[in-house]
Amino acid sequence: MSTQQTNSNRPAQTIRHGRIKATIWLNQTQKGPMHNVTFSRSYQNDEGSWADSPSFNFEDLMTVAKCAFDAHTWISAERAKNAQDSSQREDERGSSNKKAPPRQHASA
Repeated sequence: MSTQQTNSNRPAQTIRHGRIKATIWLNQTQKGPMHNVTFSRSYQNDEGSWADSPSFNFEDLMTVAKCAFDAHTWISAERAKNAQDSSQREDERGSSNKKAPPRQHASA
């Protein structure tokens, strides 16, 4: 299950599979948007309160891998969407950065 949040202090996306969570963070850089991912495991402490740990046991590893795969898929889709939006904005402005088709030379 996943949720999307829009506040700049909040994750761009959270992906959860059982006790394992991948949190995707969006950082704006001079080179454009950059995504970072943190992983955690939820557990109940001795008082019965829920807490998170950055450590995983053997049984968690395949779920961590699934979260990593899903995070990669989500980030890839965001990058593709951003690239498409950027391309459309350039087209709307009539960007002169478009490359001319290569010239064909007559062969002798």
